[in-house]
Amino acid sequence: MNKRLIWALAGAIAVCTLSLIYVQFTWIVSVKQAEEGSFAKRINTILANVIADIEEEEAYSYIVQGAQRNQADELLSTLKENSQFIEEWKMNTALARESFLQGILTRILNSNLPIGERVSLNKIQSLLEKEFEKEGIDIPYEFGVTDQLGELLFRTEGFQEMEPEYTYIIMLFPKDPEYATRYFLNVYIPYKSSFILQKTRLLIIVSILLSLIITVTFAGNLLIIFRQKRFSEMKNDFVNNITHELKTPITTISLAAQMLYDPNISNKEQKIPYLSNTILVESKRLQFLVEQVLQIAIFERGNLRLNCKETDLLLLLINVIQHFTIQIEKKKITLQTELDPLKNITVWADELHLTNVFTNLLDNAIKYQNKQDPYIKITAKNVNDNYIQIEIKDNGGGISHENLKKVFDKFYRVPTGNVHAVKGFGLGLSYAKKIAEMLHGTIEVSSELGKGSTFTVILPVMRKK
Repeated sequence: MNKRLIWALAGAIAVCTLSLIYVQFTWIVSVKQAEEGSFAKRINTILANVIADIEEEEAYSYIVQGAQRNQADELLSTLKENSQFIEEWKMNTALARESFLQGILTRILNSNLPIGERVSLNKIQSLLEKEFEKEGIDIPYEFGVTDQLGELLFRTEGFQEMEPEYTYIIMLFPKDPEYATRYFLNVYIPYKSSFILQKTRLLIIVSILLSLIITVTFAGNLLIIFRQKRFSEMKNDFVNNITHELKTPITTISLAAQMLYDPNISNKEQKIPYLSNTILVESKRLQFLVEQVLQIAIFERGNLRLNCKETDLLLLLINVIQHFTIQIEKKKITLQTELDPLKNITVWADELHLTNVFTNLLDNAIKYQNKQDPYIKITAKNVNDNYIQIEIKDNGGGISHENLKKVFDKFYRVPTGNVHAVKGFGLGLSYAKKIAEMLHGTIEVSSELGKGSTFTVILPVMRKK
């Protein structure tokens, strides 16, 4: 899959994801608005019921107290004669209720009584509590009564006048004659938003979680796709490099064999030792390359089993250094060693695989050497009584901070411009890190571009008695 197609798919998925998130957000806003509308409707129902109760109680109070007795007697006499009205009243129908209140109020309100004589703060409080409880709304509220000019006549302690978003207003005594003074009940609900949010909280949380899951899944899949693409590119690079690496010893062995076989070559007997040695060296090199690949293959399948035993770390490092003597001399590399702390120290390790670890590290130090005054230093240090530290330091080209994070990745090779300028498969450091960890140790790297690199291996030790 090419990069352009990947970006096209990523763009399409991103658009779909953002669209889905936008739809969810719009839906949440719509649900919140619907809840606000439902809440407002319920509050208005509460207030309407309170006003109706106040009017009804005022009418009954007028009759019971005998105020304006003549008008009340006249009205009651009229009502008693109307048997149909009495039956409807008993059934508590809307028509009977409306007719009764309108009839009473038409007669008693000509006097335009002051608000304090018609309703009290405690009465409103009691009716509001009853209606809020009936509606199932458990929320703090405050209220006040104002006249038609907006003057506050009485209020509860926490009432706020200037917050219209949280205040609901309804007219008191709406059946009063047009010439009567108008009064308004103002109910202030400061925690309205919190109450509505509680109703939609679960929905909002689920929507946010789903959006996060979708976003993280999309980002994770995109990251996996790009990692797989990078891994595929490195794998292709590995195949190209291994083909190149294997061709070199095979070609050398083939040419040497042809020279031994060709009867026309002069002084062939004198060249036999040289040609035989060339075949032997290249055969060992070919074997080493094949073993590297097989070791990684075995490791990836999880079938690698270490054959650990007491291993003399000093002797092991000396043998590794001797293996590279010819290359070090050929490249005129200055090699310095400080290995005294390794005396009388053994490690519990697989000798073959641990040898390969230091072989890979020293091989890299040689490959990536500075062309002028090449230098390698191998140092051993005691970390404490239980661990030993071995450093392999070079003054080569170094590794950039960006590439430093990837040097232990499988198939990864630090870019050098020419893919074959520095030979290798990109497997050595990945293999070395895994072996070090299997031996309960660690391997780390520090480097600065243009100033070389230092690889540090720390291993648990067994001190000789």
